[in-house]
Amino acid sequence: MDSDTKNLEKAMKALQTDEQIEDYLCCQQEDGEIKYFYQYLHQIADAKKIPMSQVVARSKVNRNYVYNITGGVKRNPGRDKIIALCIGACMNYEETNKALEIGGYCRLNPKDERDVRIAVAINTRKHDVVKINESLIKNDLQPLKI
Repeated sequence: MDSDTKNLEKAMKALQTDEQIEDYLCCQQEDGEIKYFYQYLHQIADAKKIPMSQVVARSKVNRNYVYNITGGVKRNPGRDKIIALCIGACMNYEETNKALEIGGYCRLNPKDERDVRIAVAINTRKHDVVKINESLIKNDLQPLKI
């Protein structure tokens, strides 16, 4: 283990309050680094010039819930909501996986039939959550919980 990692571990062991945690995390964050899913969602939507209202409409996630996410109020949405918002933002496979990782979830699993079907829809640019859910249900899989 290098000395930087040892120093970080030592600092992490001393953390006791929420304020200390936030200070520590802020110090670890590099300039421009994405820390939360909502930041990444904004970044991708802006880069693709997709208005957030369109992302919301395409995702089929409750509008108020999405605005709590995009406003930073709800920082940890569920995995299915992240996937639905990624679809709504027309994210590709890698962008979706990055969003899942930022959100604290595992990437789309190539050994899971549900994730494979979602990945194929993303890869073929079928950015329609309703149709994806219909396909999942047709194949006796859990639909995205939106």
